[in-house]
Amino acid sequence: MSLSWNKLTENVIASGSADCSILLWDLETGSAKECLTHHNDKVQTLCWHLAEGTTLLSGGYDNTCQVTDCRTKNSKSWTVDGEVEHLIWDVSNPFTFLAGTSNGSAVCIDIRQEKPLYTIAAHDNEVSGLAMTKLIPGLLATCSADKTVKVWQISDNRPSCVTSRAFPEAGSLHCLSFCPDYPTMLAVGALEGGLLMWDIASNKEFRDAFNHPVAQGS
Repeated sequence: MSLSWNKLTENVIASGSADCSILLWDLETGSAKECLTHHNDKVQTLCWHLAEGTTLLSGGYDNTCQVTDCRTKNSKSWTVDGEVEHLIWDVSNPFTFLAGTSNGSAVCIDIRQEKPLYTIAAHDNEVSGLAMTKLIPGLLATCSADKTVKVWQISDNRPSCVTSRAFPEAGSLHCLSFCPDYPTMLAVGALEGGLLMWDIASNKEFRDAFNHPVAQGS
């Protein structure tokens, strides 16, 4: 159901399964080296830490987010308001991550604390995608089965919606990502129409909120 490649230990990939387990694979041998069993339901999403190569973030149908030290298999768990659809680490803070849930929430959690920093009622349907870029601090994008993409300012843990765009012909939206070389360009994966593109710098509300120049070609 989910895969995450460890960019810091490039021969390691994690896979999450409907059997509630997470396997850690050695790509050089093609074999599973470890099995993690902290979840009580299907493992929907995985994400390795951006700077700590042994720290794995996972989310499942059991309404929990788990952070696991793969050296010791010790984990810490947080319960959210629905099935965990997608997870990302905050690119600006190594101690925080964001979770999208089946109830339309985006939840920000500091792993040093027991309760979430904040919860956003982000969408009318499941939050299927979350994306950030190091090049624009405080910028978060979310997408949903409600056919919308929303852009958020989340600096200082005070989230606000800057702008949104509906894709009514998309069926539903499944994932999104910022271009690493052109940080305002969003690629969005849709049920209908395949890959959709949106340069959010074409939006005045975004430019005003982030003091960003006009999009190229606008």
